[in-house]
Amino acid sequence: MTPDEAVRAMAARLSAVDWERKGDRSWSKAALLNEYFRRAARWAQAYECDTRVPFYDIALCVNPNIRADPDLVAETLDNVEDGGWNVTHVTPFILHWAALSSAPGVDLPADLEDPFEPLIMLFERGGGFHTENGEVNLEWLAVPMSTWRDRAGKSPMASFAAQDLDEIDRADSVAQFGYVMGPDGLPAELSSDS
Repeated sequence: MTPDEAVRAMAARLSAVDWERKGDRSWSKAALLNEYFRRAARWAQAYECDTRVPFYDIALCVNPNIRADPDLVAETLDNVEDGGWNVTHVTPFILHWAALSSAPGVDLPADLEDPFEPLIMLFERGGGFHTENGEVNLEWLAVPMSTWRDRAGKSPMASFAAQDLDEIDRADSVAQFGYVMGPDGLPAELSSDS
């Protein structure tokens, strides 16, 4: 796949996201966000990226000469604007990464995982997120950003399978509320969306 094809494929994937946030998958989204933080921290550490925030242009830090087509970035931003400011902020970083990771002759460290895949999966599980007061808000819980670099040494997420992510939501919803949360905030058995 050429860099342009990779960027177009990623743009299509992001444009297909339903950006309505419902909250019933907050716990798996938090797990995916923590995995993104772990990966972003590892890339920052490996390339000595000068960033204080976890949402940064990793491709720029790794190789500033390979960028996604600006017109495609602008078009994709129009398609994801319903995700909110945080989504439109990180979308160019994701597209630039797609260009870099598929560019011929680019030799990326094999021990560093794709940094943005957990974040994209987070979006695909029910919209974006917003940041406030140093935390990422995911409806029913918030994940602090201040210690994101400390996650570089953590163990990677065990599974990205849909059934395992669903189990995280089921178990953590029961632990927090005493029932499985439905997409409308009601117990799943009473939810009109179930």
